[in-house]
Amino acid sequence: MPTAEWNQRWVRGLRRFRRADEDGHYGDHWGDPTLSGLRYHWRRLRHGRETPGDLSKVVKRYLQPHVAAESVVLEIGPGGGRWTQFLISAREVVLVELNPQFFRYLRKRFRKQRRKLRFYQTTGYELNEIEDGTVDFVFSFGTFVHIDPEGIDTYLAEIRRVLCAGGTSTIQYADRTKPFIATLPDFGGFSDMNAPKMEGLLAGHAFEIVEHDRSLLDHSNLIVIRKPAA
Repeated sequence: MPTAEWNQRWVRGLRRFRRADEDGHYGDHWGDPTLSGLRYHWRRLRHGRETPGDLSKVVKRYLQPHVAAESVVLEIGPGGGRWTQFLISAREVVLVELNPQFFRYLRKRFRKQRRKLRFYQTTGYELNEIEDGTVDFVFSFGTFVHIDPEGIDTYLAEIRRVLCAGGTSTIQYADRTKPFIATLPDFGGFSDMNAPKMEGLLAGHAFEIVEHDRSLLDHSNLIVIRKPAA
């Protein structure tokens, strides 16, 4: 697990963003999932490596189909709400963060939907205060890419526990076999993961793999998993 000190880099980034009074929302500089079509391709041309792939396709393929008006959804590592904005149509949104400094930012950003939000500060890879079988959909993007295999394994057990029978989860995780990561100093902080490792971990928790996308993103993969209905 990245140390608490290492994780403070995101808090420092949020503070700099707020002091600079930047346009948009914190986190969009890593890729804006609201951009598609020509707008996405223009940003890709201008910013290149800062945009890991067409994130609007992540929303359309791997997030929105799993969120309904009556759903209870849980997001691990929401940061500034880059993906939370697409989950907010659910009945309840549980936001799990190691850094509680983001909670104030999220409350302000989603002030009209504040009654839907439930905040939980995790101490690591636990969801101890989330009740068994109460969540319909778990989503995480930008967090598991920095978690080592052992931590992912622990988190998968917790995700399986909190999901209802037949519930689904979409997880983005690092893939060090991709050429993009190999060009980064110290692998850019991406954990030592790849597709076979992820599938092996999932098998240990008896998840069903719904879809495993290894091509959409330059530095990572996306996997949709389901807790068996019975």
